[in-house]
Amino acid sequence: MKPRVLLTTTAYPPSTGGVQAHVAELAARLTTFEADVLTLWLRNRTDWLLGTTLRLTGDLAQPSPGVTTLGWSSSARARMLPWVLSYYAYPAVAARRIAAQMVPYLEQVVQPEHALIHNHRIGREFLAQTSLMVARKRAMPFVLTAHHHPKWRGYRYGGWLEVYRAADAVLALTEFESAELQRLGVSGDRIHVIGGAADPPLPADAARFRARLRGSTGQVVLFLGQQFEYKGVADLFQAVAAIRSRGVKAELAFVGPATPFSTRFFSRRQAPWVHVLGTVDEQTKWDAIEASSVVCLPSRHEAFGRVYLEAWSKAKPVIGARIPTVGEVITDGQTGLLVDPGSVEQLAGALERLLSSPMLAASLGARGLGEVEGRFSWRQVIGRIEAAYSSVLEAASTKVPRSR
Repeated sequence: MKPRVLLTTTAYPPSTGGVQAHVAELAARLTTFEADVLTLWLRNRTDWLLGTTLRLTGDLAQPSPGVTTLGWSSSARARMLPWVLSYYAYPAVAARRIAAQMVPYLEQVVQPEHALIHNHRIGREFLAQTSLMVARKRAMPFVLTAHHHPKWRGYRYGGWLEVYRAADAVLALTEFESAELQRLGVSGDRIHVIGGAADPPLPADAARFRARLRGSTGQVVLFLGQQFEYKGVADLFQAVAAIRSRGVKAELAFVGPATPFSTRFFSRRQAPWVHVLGTVDEQTKWDAIEASSVVCLPSRHEAFGRVYLEAWSKAKPVIGARIPTVGEVITDGQTGLLVDPGSVEQLAGALERLLSSPMLAASLGARGLGEVEGRFSWRQVIGRIEAAYSSVLEAASTKVPRSR
């Protein structure tokens, strides 16, 4: 019988996002292990503090095989209340107290056949702290995939740093992330660089997507992701406006969950060439990629960037921001183009360059497809993850478990 792992994550599909998709693929693709999933949300939310504490009601449920959701009782939420109110003043202390109220709920899900608990970072640290507490209580290894952004440092992130430093293994998506984690105090011998991979592409219909754009005939610039400010929503809007003023017939489509920022932004900026579709199903996502001339995510912060791999799966050229993690994915001028984060001028230039040179766009997209088929395959990623699992289980069998 294969050993089982419990994957814990704040959000899981149908909630959309790179981490959610990564966890779902991991659960489905493990070969020498089997997985169960524990999550708090199955839809897109941004109320990270209240949505995982005082607003999370309901009972333990199993909405699909192998997936369990949790909710807190009124008495548990009452005990969380003072710590929720003091969270921003004393984040590390408050996080531990909140997590302690969640421990009995998670313990109901952990089974004797679970060999380890593997948490994936999304939002606040409460579920990660809870997963760590239960793992220590059960003398099980605890594994963390940090999905770390370099901006996450300082006093507000003390609770997360405790989890980072206590984990038996920390999985990083890039070498840059590994170096950053070590700067934050994580022992290098506990970090495993696993890389990344993308969802397998679906057969797609570009015409079907164009029909949703009211019969547009211009070249489609596609933004694919949650519409947070840091992902460059405003920069991309301004860049496409700039190239249109120079005569480039480009349409701009935003596909992915809205955020409070994007709702405010687009309520004041509307144009017939801007299409804000919000959350869509998987088929529509792949139709959008198929219809696009370029996929552009000029994000200032990314742990990896699955979007670029998804675009490459359809041999589409990509543009990203010149940040270290994205630079490990996109090779500037060979598999895509990189621009300085926040530079609307550079972004407009890169867009105009690709939209005016179909041969260059096709060449970059083809090389990107080769990367997906080689460097960024799920076979390699799963092999590295399962090697990390085996490593911590072997260590746990030969020595006393580490304390927090």
